[in-house]
Amino acid sequence: MAEYMLKMLMQVLINFSMGLIMALIIFIFGLWNIIQTYQPSPLTALFFFVTAACAAFAFVSTYLFALYGAAAGGVYGLVKMAETNGRIEGGPGGRRNIRGGRVDRSGGYQRQGAWGDQRNARAHYQ
Repeated sequence: MAEYMLKMLMQVLINFSMGLIMALIIFIFGLWNIIQTYQPSPLTALFFFVTAACAAFAFVSTYLFALYGAAAGGVYGLVKMAETNGRIEGGPGGRRNIRGGRVDRSGGYQRQGAWGDQRNARAHYQ
């Protein structure tokens, strides 16, 4: 399930990136045509074109930076939450509750009964 969600997230990020970059390129080519229809002086036309192209690039790069930052923050938060849940459930790296015996490989602990019999006991929440 997690692999599928990461794959879909990457697909959405790639789609947004490609769409915004193509929109930027189309906008820049269309911008030059729009400027030419007003027949400005060459210096004014060049100044406006460079200014508008820089503004468009700044918008697209900021939007993509925010989008990728939000995605990275969300993935980081999910990983930390899964790590915390693993520790609570006694997974790798977490604390184990040991009372009166030693931890066996099945996750429970072994304790000795009243007459020396060995029996596996698990915590009540497992």
